Amino acid sequence: MRLTARLPALAIGFTVVALLGGAFGASAASAAKYKPVWLCRPGLRHDPCVANLQTGIFSSAGTLESTVTPQANPNAPVDCFYLYPTVSGETSLLSNLKIQPAETGIAFLQASYYQSVCRMYAPMYRQVTLVGAPDPLLPGPGPLKPAQRAEQYASVLNAWNYYLAHYNHGRPFVLIGHSQGAFVLRKLIAQQIDPNPTLRSRMLSAILFGGSVVVKAGSLVGGSFKNIPGCTSTTELGCVVSYSSYPGPPPPRAVFGDTIWSPTDVLRPVPPGDAILCTNPAALGGGAGTLEPVFPVAFQVSNGVPLPSLEVPGKAGATAWFEYDDSYSAQCMQSNGNNFLEVTPLGDAMPLISTGTLSPLWGLHPIDANLALGNIVSLIASETAAYLAQSASG
Repeated sequence: MRLTARLPALAIGFTVVALLGGAFGASAASAAKYKPVWLCRPGLRHDPCVANLQTGIFSSAGTLESTVTPQANPNAPVDCFYLYPTVSGETSLLSNLKIQPAETGIAFLQASYYQSVCRMYAPMYRQVTLVGAPDPLLPGPGPLKPAQRAEQYASVLNAWNYYLAHYNHGRPFVLIGHSQGAFVLRKLIAQQIDPNPTLRSRMLSAILFGGSVVVKAGSLVGGSFKNIPGCTSTTELGCVVSYSSYPGPPPPRAVFGDTIWSPTDVLRPVPPGDAILCTNPAALGGGAGTLEPVFPVAFQVSNGVPLPSLEVPGKAGATAWFEYDDSYSAQCMQSNGNNFLEVTPLGDAMPLISTGTLSPLWGLHPIDANLALGNIVSLIASETAAYLAQSASG
């Protein structure tokens, strides 16, 4: 389903004073020690989350069916708050806050396609670098010291509190994160949003790709969050979408589906009685559904993703993005204790494969955020409509 229509503006009259007093408490103001560095934010001169969205829609056989261009909506009634995955190649264990090509590239890849449904806020944060991230298959807590682990989370908490105090103005919001970004958001949600009814009432959803959200076995809640359940419909509010994708049953010692990732990239076993949440973005009510994967042509993320022959950068007729229509099905499955999203080709579609140094134990993790990008954009639009209707009737 393609989303091209703009959504109506939202009028909520919260003032900054009321926000400080009721939405997140006085402690948030004291926690905002410095102005965050924004990778993406409305009004930035160079914003990688603002891009041409012209998209070629291709059949499973690779034939161009149509071209659409979702329109950016700078007045979208909803904010998105995004944390990028582990990309920093700095030689230190924690990254600094200097914007570099790794961060701008991943923001373009994962966050710019949301322009039609939300205003994007993406802070730089002191993430664990590729050097500092421990091997998840080796025992031990990794090289980070407690003060470094605290600094990583503090940099995100500061940005979140600054966003609430200076930019949010009582607006509804969506949280989006992948991999390390999802792990840190999981902690932020557990500490700042889950116990706060005011903030929970404004959270449309949390989209935690590869996020290892824990629930009580057989339930959609418990574990990571006490009050925020897995999403079961496109109009449900205050819920979470989280999955880790594989092209088939995960192999032994797979790093997703039966383990918990900490915000600092440390892997832990799931406690007895708990399980990893799998939410199918293509069929939130359960069962199988059709994915809407969207990838930028200029970014060869598509290790394991077939590139249509027309979509060669610089080639006449090439679009900025490509999507395969009715080409991949997804369903939450269980295998050897793993809860995972199994992605299956349909028709003439080529199988998606796990490639590179992360395969096969990581599955399709590098492309988690783009496998269902069209589905998630449509979900945010549907949740926004439900929120506006609820606000109008209340």
